[in-house]
Amino acid sequence: METNSYYSSVWAEEKDKKYLSSITSKEQIDVNKKGRYCLARWDDWEVSKCVVSPSTHEYFPYDDQYLCNVSLFFHQEPYCLITGPPYYKKWVKVKLYDDNRLIDAVTFCSGEKICTLFQEGKLGIIQMIPEITKSTCLSPVTTFRAPIDATAMHRRIHLVSWQDQLFLVQQKVGSPSIFEVWEVDFETNQFNRLLNLDGFIIFLSGRFSAATSSWLPQEKNQIYFTEGSDHDTLYAFHIGEQSLSTTKQFRVYRPPNSVPPLFARSRRPKIQHNTSTNTRSDKLKKRPSRINSKCPPVDSNICIHLSRDLQREISRYLISQEAYMNFRLVCKLWRSVAPPLRWKVVVDDDDAAPSYHQDSMWLLSLNQNDGLCTFYNPFRNFNGYMSNNDLVGCEIRYAKDGWLLVSKGKSLFLLEPSPSGKQIIHLPQKTDEYFCDIMSFSASPTNSSAWVIFGIALLNLFQVRISYLRQGNDKWTTITRDSEVPFILSSSSPVYFGEEFCVISQYGGNVGVFGFLKDGTPYWVIHQLSELYSPPIPISDACRLFLVQQDQNVLHSVVVTPQHDVHVYELDFGGNVIVKLVKEVKNWLFFTSEASSMAVCGMNVNVDNAVFLPTFNTCNDYTYYSLEDVTFKVLKDNCTDKTQQKELLNRVWIRCELTEN
Repeated sequence: METNSYYSSVWAEEKDKKYLSSITSKEQIDVNKKGRYCLARWDDWEVSKCVVSPSTHEYFPYDDQYLCNVSLFFHQEPYCLITGPPYYKKWVKVKLYDDNRLIDAVTFCSGEKICTLFQEGKLGIIQMIPEITKSTCLSPVTTFRAPIDATAMHRRIHLVSWQDQLFLVQQKVGSPSIFEVWEVDFETNQFNRLLNLDGFIIFLSGRFSAATSSWLPQEKNQIYFTEGSDHDTLYAFHIGEQSLSTTKQFRVYRPPNSVPPLFARSRRPKIQHNTSTNTRSDKLKKRPSRINSKCPPVDSNICIHLSRDLQREISRYLISQEAYMNFRLVCKLWRSVAPPLRWKVVVDDDDAAPSYHQDSMWLLSLNQNDGLCTFYNPFRNFNGYMSNNDLVGCEIRYAKDGWLLVSKGKSLFLLEPSPSGKQIIHLPQKTDEYFCDIMSFSASPTNSSAWVIFGIALLNLFQVRISYLRQGNDKWTTITRDSEVPFILSSSSPVYFGEEFCVISQYGGNVGVFGFLKDGTPYWVIHQLSELYSPPIPISDACRLFLVQQDQNVLHSVVVTPQHDVHVYELDFGGNVIVKLVKEVKNWLFFTSEASSMAVCGMNVNVDNAVFLPTFNTCNDYTYYSLEDVTFKVLKDNCTDKTQQKELLNRVWIRCELTEN
């Protein structure tokens, strides 16, 4: 009896192998096992994605049978293999797109479907019900595509599912290094950009993704992710304030064979789209008010009954100029929490040394929904606001000398808001939707009649695409250049130094240089500095690198490690390339962000020899790095919380004055 059983088993295995050889020439898969013991075995297979989805099969002969379908997607193969209960005996081959590389695949609608995402934003749906058969196929989605720019390189692209909802999460190389979240709407055949995740959080790690609801205030509106092979540090990106923070390492104990808590079902969260007209003030209006039968006596000094934070929050929603100015007229305290609206660029006298005081340096952020500009002063710890309709739906790419380089879709323009009337210089449209990862310009139009705008995009590890526009030209010039060493763009903008645009690489700190010869011929060279840094720069996506021009003759690189250590290096590209660690920059302050950087000398404040980044601690107190004390310090008095910092992304440092109307 045992012999017959053995020969039956061998015959079944040979039959299965014959079936597998008919659908693929790859290494055979052991399909003789059943249930949880059905393991795929491959030697030369490059598995791109493994999707485990709930099975809709109703008959399970074994109590320990897993209720799931298994789908394998492969690198450079135009098909996938799917198997499922009750016996996991057959793999079904499903044909995919021939001419497109798979980016991601995920199950949604409670396991009824698998959505696949390919290059150029192509989508496809694999129907998993009522059961998997040889007729199971990929149904192309031809009515719309995902908003993925084929000309841009991405740090990560994920499909994320939650119950019957499907999301696209992507992060591009370059600046700003923010996450974009889009919800797929199959009813209207479009992707809707999400700017707020109300009680909804997303987890990303490697090629895996998960989503769940959370009602804890400190977890709302977050994307949690890991970087590279480091699975011990969890980073958090806040959708609303566009900030990046490092969370504490954590461990979660889970009994064997239990369902991961990330996939536990809960009620569907409410999602707020950017097309929604509801604001926080609208929600406040809908709340029923409590009316006392007897009116309390009116206190003329209302300011003493409201906290300073609440007063500042109230001023945040006074968008109109009239309401904002009326708010400032109430009392001196309200004038302090609602600074003036005017933005005046500081112009230095050529014969006088530049003067800087605590009200001349501001961190600017832009609300794309309403064009509201927020000016944060770290020395006085307060915000000023200015509404600008020209900036609705825009993105600030670079700032210098009081001018902003702004993009909106394919449109680009230079903008200088000023008390005498804003100046706008409209630039030729971009040839591609996303033709530059990072951008900058040589000088403002008010300071130079021969300004140049420069942009660069990463095509692959050894090739970049450069676009530039000279003053007076009616179209962009685009060239492609090869790099002799791998060159990965960081998220910091280029710096114009010595009539050249300098770009720092994310890996190794190498610096690429773009300029023009005397005859106008453009050139691109790379200074290989990775072996000259001491201590060496960590090879990590979590490492932040910036270039700062100290004066006309000195260029520095600023490196922020994942451990929150900051190193400043002086770079010399003379006859012998020199990289020197700088331990102090007396009387200087370095201001760095993704879209701007500058060095300021002799600023009339109580801090020097420091690096100012757009960083805050968990108490929302501004933090800066002291080169003298070799640590992050809090600018606020009597504050000792220096841990768990967050960096505000998509911000720029500008030198200007907010003046009265």
